[in-house]
Amino acid sequence: MKPRLAVCLSILAIFGFLALPVVAHHGNAAYDAKQTISLKATITDFEFVNPHVQFFFDTKDENGNVIHWNCEGTNPAMLTRAGWTKTTLKPGDQVTMFVHPNVDPSVHVVSFVKVVLANGEEVNMQRQ
Repeated sequence: MKPRLAVCLSILAIFGFLALPVVAHHGNAAYDAKQTISLKATITDFEFVNPHVQFFFDTKDENGNVIHWNCEGTNPAMLTRAGWTKTTLKPGDQVTMFVHPNVDPSVHVVSFVKVVLANGEEVNMQRQ
């Protein structure tokens, strides 16, 4: 009976460890929430998907070199309530991105704050 109990407990422990990624979630420690920077950008892709909307855009440095960025937003449900759709941003759109920068300046992955469209319209996570 004891070997059977050990096998059952082992299987239960394995399933418990396998379930950890399902309940785990990352924080925002990679981003400097005390700073907000603005970037003149060209949208290259906009993924309106769970668990987080992803903005992909390009900027140019002072020498004219293109820098590729990835920006993580909130979930699509929250943005939908604020009036966003999957076509709010399209590749080629000229925008100003306001983001929390990465704590490592060499990493071009940032956290979304708001975006200002070319026509001056401000689009953020709040209902307009």
